[in-house]
Amino acid sequence: MIVDDEPLEREVLTMMINRENLAISHLFEAKNGADAVDLAKQNRMDIVLMDIKMPIMDGLAVAEIIKNDVPDCRIIFLTAYDECDLANRTSKLEADDYLLKPAHQNEIRQTLIKYIPVVKSPAPPSLKASCTHDDVVTLIEYIENHLHLDLNLDTLSRLVYLNGQYLSRLFKQETGCTITHYITSRRLEKAKQHLSYSRETVMEISEKCGFTDSNYFARVYEGITPTQFQQKSLLSRKKRINTFNNFVM
Repeated sequence: MIVDDEPLEREVLTMMINRENLAISHLFEAKNGADAVDLAKQNRMDIVLMDIKMPIMDGLAVAEIIKNDVPDCRIIFLTAYDECDLANRTSKLEADDYLLKPAHQNEIRQTLIKYIPVVKSPAPPSLKASCTHDDVVTLIEYIENHLHLDLNLDTLSRLVYLNGQYLSRLFKQETGCTITHYITSRRLEKAKQHLSYSRETVMEISEKCGFTDSNYFARVYEGITPTQFQQKSLLSRKKRINTFNNFVM
């Protein structure tokens, strides 16, 4: 459920979420806190993406009621407030996450996929569109959703019932890159996203993205280690928070 008193904000968020194809069966909207409470009770919401500053009832009060009535519901706050202040105020409510306004589409996706039980990641549109062979498309989709597993050639070739050497040649012909290169690049991209938005440790992210060799994982992006990249992303987010704080003051 999207909860925001601004109609345009709700419309934009709905459009962003629908565009991501996140296997969400029902998407509700509430224009104020009171409506959000009623909808959450009636429909047993799984996830609530909610503004904090709203008329009638603010997001903090709404979260407290929803958590009491629907304990398993995940609360994600949309806010322009100071990060430390927000963390202190929401920790007692066991809020699950927050997004700084205005949230970008990739930030919304990366936050939601942490709380949606089953999310099928689509293949990169440009690569998928360029493929004409169904087996290669199947392979790409499987890789996207199983990057954390050991994706060796034997496993992948059995998936599409093709000889390993033939599959390697076919994949290179269709995509312009080898299977190994593709898997590595997608793992690095996934790692970049987690390092940018997740509070997990570098080791946890490494395992989640399928890197069993920490030295190999250290090749995140052109001479930058995962820790350096994570620190750089955190600094960038803090700068954005300060920018928004200065804007709203």
